[in-house]
Amino acid sequence: MKHNIQRIIILSAIIISASVAKAQNVDKLHAEEGLFNHLSVGLSTGLTGTGIDVAMPVHKLVTVKAGFSGWGVGDIKFKAINTATEINQMQMVEEDAIKQAQMVDKVELAAKPKFWNFFLLGEVHPFKNQPFYFTAGLFFGSQTFMHFRNTNDGALGFLYDANQKVEDYNQLYHTNYPPVGLKFGDYVFTADEQGNIDVRMKTNAIKPYIGIGAGQNIAKTHRVSLAVEAGLMFWGTPKFLLNNDVEIKSNGSNSGITSVLSWLKAWPNLQIRVAYKIF
Repeated sequence: MKHNIQRIIILSAIIISASVAKAQNVDKLHAEEGLFNHLSVGLSTGLTGTGIDVAMPVHKLVTVKAGFSGWGVGDIKFKAINTATEINQMQMVEEDAIKQAQMVDKVELAAKPKFWNFFLLGEVHPFKNQPFYFTAGLFFGSQTFMHFRNTNDGALGFLYDANQKVEDYNQLYHTNYPPVGLKFGDYVFTADEQGNIDVRMKTNAIKPYIGIGAGQNIAKTHRVSLAVEAGLMFWGTPKFLLNNDVEIKSNGSNSGITSVLSWLKAWPNLQIRVAYKIF
């Protein structure tokens, strides 16, 4: 009986020792490839803007990254053609408002690009010892990609008055003459009652994203890592809206901006990211 007890004790000790050793190996594995066991902070710059983010692993092949990116540049100024100068219908040309509007050939506009988004992305690293990865997720934030406004505030009342005359003429004689305003490719930006051009180029607030990259978003052997990425952010077909949210329709003529916007349903991205692994 005594020998049996000793054998049981020895056997139990062997089993416990094996279990502890296995547990230590598992713990070591999870320390290297576990859930949420690493965290890096990254800085990136590219066509979606300059941003900051955090990344952590959720699987040995999958990393989740969340952050914010955006950019804004100064005003881009250009001269836009006044469409009143193209009116040649005698009945309208004789109107005082049309005469006054035709005295100005071009007006200076300022286009201000400004874009920002939060993002949540998942990255799959299918090749354990290779730097390539695939990424997908969502950007969500700004809808206004570009804002157009005249540089001389309140100075375009004559365009508003001329456009009102054209609208009255169309309603009275059942014609379909185009509006009076400033030409931007296939579009005409009309002035509001305050004598201003106030137009937004609008995209979707929620923008799916897919991309491919090379590099490490969480360093394996060092604190600092580098990654380069290219992708597409699907923001829908951009629209031009007046400040009262009325969409400006294209006249479908020569500039080609309408055709460009029709296929520009995705914004390209090319970026570089530098990250520091905290733990």
